[in-house]
Amino acid sequence: MKISQILSGKIRSTILFIVLFGLLNSLLNGMLLFFINATVTGKKLSFPDAYKLPLFVGIVLVALVCSRFFQVYMIRLTSNITFEFEKNILEKIRCSTLTEFDALGKENIYTAVNDTRSLAHIPEIFMNAFNAMVVVLCCFGYMFWAAPLGGLVILMTMTVLLVVYLIRNKGIQKDLNRQRDLQNNYYRYLNDAIHGFRELKLNVLRSNNVYYNWIFPNREQNRQLTNKTSIKYLDNEISGTYSWYVIFGVIMFVLPLVMKTSISTQAAFLVTIMYLIGPVAILVTIIPTYNSLKIAYERLVIFNHRLSINEGEFTARDLQRASGGFSDLEFVDVKYQYVSSNNKTTTFLMSPINMRIEQGEVIFVIGGNGSGKSTFGLLLTGLVRPRSGKILLNGNDLLSEDIGHYRSYFSAVFTDGHLFNENYDKVDMTTTNTELYELISLLKLNDKIELENDGDRFNHNLSKGQRKRLALIYALLESKPIIVLDEWAAEQDPNFRRYFYTELVPLLQKNGKTVIVITHDDEYYRYASRIIKFNFGEITYDSSKQEMVQDVS
Repeated sequence: MKISQILSGKIRSTILFIVLFGLLNSLLNGMLLFFINATVTGKKLSFPDAYKLPLFVGIVLVALVCSRFFQVYMIRLTSNITFEFEKNILEKIRCSTLTEFDALGKENIYTAVNDTRSLAHIPEIFMNAFNAMVVVLCCFGYMFWAAPLGGLVILMTMTVLLVVYLIRNKGIQKDLNRQRDLQNNYYRYLNDAIHGFRELKLNVLRSNNVYYNWIFPNREQNRQLTNKTSIKYLDNEISGTYSWYVIFGVIMFVLPLVMKTSISTQAAFLVTIMYLIGPVAILVTIIPTYNSLKIAYERLVIFNHRLSINEGEFTARDLQRASGGFSDLEFVDVKYQYVSSNNKTTTFLMSPINMRIEQGEVIFVIGGNGSGKSTFGLLLTGLVRPRSGKILLNGNDLLSEDIGHYRSYFSAVFTDGHLFNENYDKVDMTTTNTELYELISLLKLNDKIELENDGDRFNHNLSKGQRKRLALIYALLESKPIIVLDEWAAEQDPNFRRYFYTELVPLLQKNGKTVIVITHDDEYYRYASRIIKFNFGEITYDSSKQEMVQDVS
C-alpha cells in the first residue's frame, strides 16, 4: 500500500469526527467567550443569575471531557498511523531486491523511518488547525457583530503584523536549511575522521587537512550561522509576542478615535483578543510545519517509488522441501550487467554463463579482483536476477517462478557478512543442543565464545576470523543443501586456514553439502572437486582439479 493511500484513508475516516468536534468545540468556546464578555461588560443574560455559575462550570467540564477524549483519540490515531507507515516501509525494504537496496543506501532508510513519524502527526495537525480556525472565526464573528468597524480595524492590523512575521520567518527558514546542510556535511567529515583514524595517524598532512580545512571551518560556519539564526529567531518571536500589545493599543487608543465606542466594548474586544492568542499561534506555526511535512512526504513518495514489492517469500514448507531435495543446478545462457546510477552506462558485464552444478560437488571459484566471482555468487544464490537466460534448479526455473523457494536451498557467509545481534531463529543455546556444540567444537571456538547474560545469544567480542567461524556455525544450523562461502578463509590464521581446506570442507562434502568456495588460496586448489575461474565476467576455466592445476601451473 502506498503512503498516500494510508494517509488519505486515515484522513477520510476521521474527517467527520474532526468536523463534529470542531463544531462542538466552537460552540463551547463561543459560550465561554459569551459568558466572560457578558460578565466583563455587565450585560444581563436571558436566564436567572443563580444559573450562571452552574452553567459556566458545566460548560468548562464538558469542554474538559471533550478535550481529553479528543487528545486520547489523536494519540491512538497517531500511533496507529506511525505503525502502518513503518510497517509499509519495512515491508518494502524486506521485499526489495538487493539491487534496489544497494542503490537506495542505508542513510535513506533511516531518513524514511524518521519521515514516517513526522507524517503520522498530519491528522492531529489538521485537527488542531481546523479547531483553531473555528475559534478564530467565532472570535472575529463576535467582534464584527459587536462593532463592525472595530472588527475590521483589528483584522487589518493583525493581517499586517502576520505578513511581517511570516516574511521574516521565511528568511529564518533559509538559514535553518543552510545550517542543516552544514550539519550533514559535518557528520560526513566526522565519519571519515572516526573510521579513518588509523590512516590519519599515518598521514599528518591529510589529518591537518581533514581537521583544519574541513571539520573546524565547518564548525566555525555553523557557529556563526547559529548565532545569526538564533538572534533573528529571537527577534521574530519577541516581535510576535509584543505584536499582541500593539493590537491591545489599537483597541484602547485607536478605536476610540475612529469610532464611537464604550468601555464595555473595548473590554469585550480585549478579552476576545486574549482568547485569540493561542489559536492564532497554532495557525502561524502551520506554515513552516506544512513545509517540513511536504518535504518528508515527497521523500517518502520517492522512497516508495524506488522500492517495489516484487520478491517472492519462502515458507517453512519450502525450507523443508529444500533441505533434502537438491540434485542439480544449471546456468543456461545467463547474462548480468551492472549499470550506472542513471541507467545509461554499463559498468560491468558478465558474458553468457553455461554450467551445471551437481549435488555434493566442492567447487572453488577463483579469479582476480573484479573478475566476476562475487557477482556469480549473488546470481547463484538468487540475490540478483539474470538480465537474460535461466537458472534451473532440479530442472525447474524457480528463479523466475518462485524466487523465495529457490533461495531456500542456499546458506551463505559473505565476505562482508553480518552477525545478527539477536537470536532471531530461536536456536536452542543450551548444552542439550548437541548439534550446536559439535559445530562450536568443529570450528574450534570452545574457549572463544560464551553466552550473554540472558543465555539466548553468544557474545560477538571476537576477531574477524572468529566472527566468520561463528557465522559459518549459524549458516550450517540452517541445514540447507548448498553453502556458499565468499572469501571465508581470508581472515583465518594459517593453521585454521589449512584445517578449513583439508578437513572441514571435505567433512561438509561427506555430510552431503554442495560447497561453493570463492577463494584466492591457490595452494589448496587440489582439495576441490572442481574449479571455475572467472576473468572480466567470463568463465575462462571450468574443469576437473587435475586439469585445472595443470593449466594454472
